Amino acid sequence: MADQKILDAQKILLQHEGPIETLEDYLAIGGFQALKKAVTMTPMQIINEIKKSFLRGRGGAGFPAGIKWEGVHRNNDTILGRAPQKYLVCNCSEGEPGTYKDRYLIQKNPYTLIEGMIIASYAIGTVDAMICIKEIFKKEIAILERAIQECVTAGYVGENAMGSGHNLPLKLTFGPDSYLLGEDRAQLEVIEGKPPWPRAKGIIPVYVGLYGQPTVVNNVETLATVPHILRKGADWFKSIGTADTPGTMIFTLTGDINRPGMYELPMGTPLRTLIDVYGGGPKMERHVKVVFSGPTNSVIPASKLDTPLDFGSMRKIPSGLGSGGFIVLDNTACVLKAGLDFAKFLAIESCGQCSSCKTGTGRIARGLELLEEGRATEETVLAILEDCEHIKGSGHCYLCTEPGLEIGSILHHFPNDVIEHLEYGCLKDRHLVMPKIKSFDEATNTFTFDEGYFDRCLSDGKLINYPG
Repeated sequence: MADQKILDAQKILLQHEGPIETLEDYLAIGGFQALKKAVTMTPMQIINEIKKSFLRGRGGAGFPAGIKWEGVHRNNDTILGRAPQKYLVCNCSEGEPGTYKDRYLIQKNPYTLIEGMIIASYAIGTVDAMICIKEIFKKEIAILERAIQECVTAGYVGENAMGSGHNLPLKLTFGPDSYLLGEDRAQLEVIEGKPPWPRAKGIIPVYVGLYGQPTVVNNVETLATVPHILRKGADWFKSIGTADTPGTMIFTLTGDINRPGMYELPMGTPLRTLIDVYGGGPKMERHVKVVFSGPTNSVIPASKLDTPLDFGSMRKIPSGLGSGGFIVLDNTACVLKAGLDFAKFLAIESCGQCSSCKTGTGRIARGLELLEEGRATEETVLAILEDCEHIKGSGHCYLCTEPGLEIGSILHHFPNDVIEHLEYGCLKDRHLVMPKIKSFDEATNTFTFDEGYFDRCLSDGKLINYPG
């Protein structure tokens, strides 16, 4: 098993123990040196360095950031006779259960995100850059507002940034507590003053983004990594992690382990190392039964714990990294009950634009409820499997594919659990918390979850569209 000291020495974003609370603190550790270097380079020189680094988006899909940047930078097609107005949007919605890394990173060091965004703005040629953040993230909003104002006052952000002759503004925009706010096209809708409803497939932000203009949408962790790459070079970045996924990632580890927490590790570190070395392994004499990679991917059975944490390796098992949130359940937990909670979450958060998604997720959730109650039949299971297959890829966004992957994989990997539920219903009365994270206490390695989520949705009229 990998040496923990070696892994810790490769940290990029969390290499400093305490939070960086002032601009002065950030400058003392080399802050804004990357921006100083950037304004002496051409935009394409910066973009080529990011492309060479093969920095992949840390928001879920893993798309190479440099290719997005280049697409918008080179998109100079006139629109109604006018040159395009280009935008940069930082996705800070973090609505996926089981992840907390973006808020944690902002609490630790908001300045590296700001610097990364200004570098990206200069390289892309944007007229405006914005961080779209959920309005419920009050703590992180206050941190960002203060930090941005410091940087504006010091001349790193805004008009004639660093005397470069370029206007590089940065502002905050706010969105609702909706899972779909994290979908890039839905986020653009919100910034334009509309509900968080994803645009139809084929409308790609690089070509038709904010206000119909070319737009880059990147995640917090992706943009925060940029200054480090520009300061130390693409070759340095590629020396960490794997060829498929260079660099590091901040992982949110929750569930049935001794030390839940936030851990930055080189890509390619085995999942088992994250769980056993950093998370302290399962509690007492129990063993890991399953790991959920958020609600977006197939579940990971215990037999796959040696899989390296990079995009390619996770895809092969097959599952995915998602946004780096892993929920560990041991043998005392009911995997079908956990799946039901995620299915209910997705059914509630589905916007309703696509009937296959809204009704399909509802039918899956209802079928799992019948299994839990001991009222299901073999036909119920077959109907769940059929819905899992039929709804994949059938809507505007990825949400309708998520329960198909996750619930289908549970039924595939745990057939004995399904048989037991068909005969007796659920025999494990242990309460499971749907891991929608509200906060993290680093001193005690304790997460606080939004345990009132389902009741609040019910009172707000956000219901599951059950069949019949």
